[in-house]
Amino acid sequence: MKAEERRKQIYNIIKSNEEISVTSLSCRFNVSPMTIRRDLNALEESMLINRTYGKAHIIDRNRQEFSFEYRKTVNIELKRKIARTALNLLKDTSTLYVDGSSTVTELLKILPNDRTYTIFTNSFEALKILCQRPWIRTFAIGGFLGPDHNTFDDETTINIAKQIFVDAAITSCSCFSVNGVFNDGSTGTQVKRIMINNSARNFLLADHTKSNSQGLFLLNSWDTVHCMVTDCPLDQKCLDAIRSYGADVYW
Repeated sequence: MKAEERRKQIYNIIKSNEEISVTSLSCRFNVSPMTIRRDLNALEESMLINRTYGKAHIIDRNRQEFSFEYRKTVNIELKRKIARTALNLLKDTSTLYVDGSSTVTELLKILPNDRTYTIFTNSFEALKILCQRPWIRTFAIGGFLGPDHNTFDDETTINIAKQIFVDAAITSCSCFSVNGVFNDGSTGTQVKRIMINNSARNFLLADHTKSNSQGLFLLNSWDTVHCMVTDCPLDQKCLDAIRSYGADVYW
């Protein structure tokens, strides 16, 4: 089992049991206590758990993979501002991948009808929006629907994504910091990574409330991001770190 998958399972176990010992986790996964300690270190550095006296417990029980219906109601005006800024940066693109984020779906709502786009997506919500826009050619990257009730995410989805190459990948995230871009949940993470790798340019859309925090899964490092669009100036340390990798930042 890969470390990332094991850490996801450990996080879910701790979330279900409130606290659990290193010894118990070591026996459960048939790995050494040292391996479990490294896993717990990674979760603690991501500010997902606390450890005391050889046990680990959840730092915030409200931090989870929320459904899309919940996420699309949060910071809606910030997301619309980001979408308007991002639209001006896509004049030279015709083939796009868009993820299942609520920020990116706000961009889909304002795509002009005087341009022809081909859009690939594994988002159910994105498909609902795109089917009302006949000037856009839409490709559904199918599979089983994930736990967020919005993102198609299984082996079929992954295998299809590997065969797709686009001008631009437009994605969002749970949070970001100087260390990179993170997702709290695993749903859609692998497909995003594939499409970011298969894109000529990568656009990250994320509002300022997601800054200076780390999630469970590192989605990508800043050297894979060509352009970040946010809603207001970031703190100087974070801004300098992003720009040091060559990424442009807009707000």
